[in-house]
Amino acid sequence: MSSKLTALCALLLVFASCAEKNDDKVKTVDQNGSVEMKVGISHLNDSLDIMKTENIFWIKGMAVKKVIRLDTIPSLGSTKEVAENTKGDDTTVTIKKNYQIFITVK
Repeated sequence: MSSKLTALCALLLVFASCAEKNDDKVKTVDQNGSVEMKVGISHLNDSLDIMKTENIFWIKGMAVKKVIRLDTIPSLGSTKEVAENTKGDDTTVTIKKNYQIFITVK
């Protein structure tokens, strides 16, 4: 039962972190001559994460090329966090640490 509670609390933490406001988020991509880039990191196992980079090249409204690259990177490990369960009680859960992503455009 406690493993189900831990999984539920971890899931609630993930959803809560997704609600973060991001004013710089692009709503539409100019498809007349641009490169759209998507970057994401997912957890593979306890020691490895996967970084997915997707580039879409747009010319005159058409996606002329799509490049997807998957890289295996070391996991940052786990950390303990205090979370609230569905009953409103505080409990300590173990969650995987996430990378921060910074993109520099030249």
